[in-house]
Amino acid sequence: MRSAVVDSSVLINLTHLNLVPELSLFFDRVYVARAVQMEVNRKGRFRYRLNKLFETSVLRRCVAGNEWNVRLLQPDLDLGEAEAIIQAQELGAEFFIGDEKRARDVAKNMKQKAVGTLGILARLYRDGRVQDIYLLVEKLRRDLRYRVSDRLVQEAVEKASEPI
Repeated sequence: MRSAVVDSSVLINLTHLNLVPELSLFFDRVYVARAVQMEVNRKGRFRYRLNKLFETSVLRRCVAGNEWNVRLLQPDLDLGEAEAIIQAQELGAEFFIGDEKRARDVAKNMKQKAVGTLGILARLYRDGRVQDIYLLVEKLRRDLRYRVSDRLVQEAVEKASEPI
């Protein structure tokens, strides 16, 4: 079974684009740590959408068991990222899905594969599941202040042949 743990930024981005159900193409389960749930729930309009996604998609709630390990990561990461990475380790999840480079680097050091919003969008684009990655990125920039250069989008498209 392929599983992952997702951080709030990617979850918010994919929810905004109505693409969370597409995660089932890559993963059997995608866990959402408690701190990530709380962060996403603070964004009013996402609360109801997230609850619906727990009922109808690959998303599953989870709670980090070892709070000390979470605290050890917190000087370098925010609480949601730290919980997600520790949760991935505790559950044996192979992937960490997050946008912050620092968090992806920590996850890789802990033997997890890391992917972000762009990697997922590029793979969906390559597989013909989305029409135009540039329009999706522009929507995220406009609506959610997503910060990414066109060069990084192009690099993600070029690397999209690599499996997630």
